[in-house]
Amino acid sequence: MKLPVPVFAAALAAPFLAVSASGHHSYAMFDRGRTDTVVGTVKNFELINPHGWLQLMVRDAQGKEREWSLETGGPGQMARAGWQANTVTPGDKLTALIHPMKEGSYGGQLVSVKLANGQTLESH
Repeated sequence: MKLPVPVFAAALAAPFLAVSASGHHSYAMFDRGRTDTVVGTVKNFELINPHGWLQLMVRDAQGKEREWSLETGGPGQMARAGWQANTVTPGDKLTALIHPMKEGSYGGQLVSVKLANGQTLESH
């Protein structure tokens, strides 16, 4: 069977186009040159692809409770670091080290947490 040139060219190009679609988002939104500490209570923890999320309720300097969204590694990375879906549950108190958002919103990239029992877990 002889394929027309445009169909043949498209078939050859398809694998290369798919590579660019599998790209990863940038960490440019986080200030990776800075590490801050936030202490709070777990509101929610989702160990999902491509990245998990840890929602913390944190009191600011004026005593007002703020919700912080912390991006974690993906499920595979987190499992290798010792995390499970139930490692933290709503109501747990913890201390998190984060790379904060550059623009100052309540969030960041999770570096590690210290649980109430003293255990420290990384977020690879």
